[in-house]
Amino acid sequence: MNGQVVQAVRGERESYRPVQSVLVPEANPLSVARALQDETGCEQFYLADLDAIMGHGGQEEIVQELANGLDAELWVDAAINDAVSARRMLKTGANRVIVCSETLSDWSAMRSIRRSLPLERLLFSLDISKGRVQSRSSSLHGQDPLVWLDRLSQEGWSEFILLTLSQVGTGAGPDWELIKTANHRFPQLSLIAGGGVRTLQDLEQLAALNVSGVLVATSLHRGWITRKDLQTLARRS
Repeated sequence: MNGQVVQAVRGERESYRPVQSVLVPEANPLSVARALQDETGCEQFYLADLDAIMGHGGQEEIVQELANGLDAELWVDAAINDAVSARRMLKTGANRVIVCSETLSDWSAMRSIRRSLPLERLLFSLDISKGRVQSRSSSLHGQDPLVWLDRLSQEGWSEFILLTLSQVGTGAGPDWELIKTANHRFPQLSLIAGGGVRTLQDLEQLAALNVSGVLVATSLHRGWITRKDLQTLARRS
């Protein structure tokens, strides 16, 4: 947001402030990303352009800087709502474009993007609050996320981020009920859990549920999860 990495808490963006991290003394995106990569060895970064999501204009130059400065894939959520903006984002250096429910205007926009780009360059994020999907579209807003997963899988989507906004930045633990139910009902889908992860035990339990990945930020910046924890997880996997 505004050119800096910010600390996200429960999706309450008016209260977001530049991140204060035990890993790095500044909030510059490239510095923070390099510190996170040094700590974790991660090969993918999830990047949300909050300026674009809130309709304040995008920060494509930062995406390009990160693409040039990191040896890692970038998965970028920048309020993509049509095929043109999706292709433009890929040209800045993003490896995968995230289509998120929050900024999706209607179902036809999703279909247009899906038809225009290879599936391996796309990822769908279900943005969830109080158990319901968040969307700019009044006809899509407030629906059951499991209904969305079913409909989107029928459209050919196979990889999803389940981002529970009310858990983000809280350290309150993942949305276990949703993750377990989605994993049981849609075993063919690749699910990435986001929001609330705090401990090594959370990561171990998510691994046991066969999720494909986990979004982790606050717990790293606050030192709740460390390099040693991740090394322990790798040995046990």
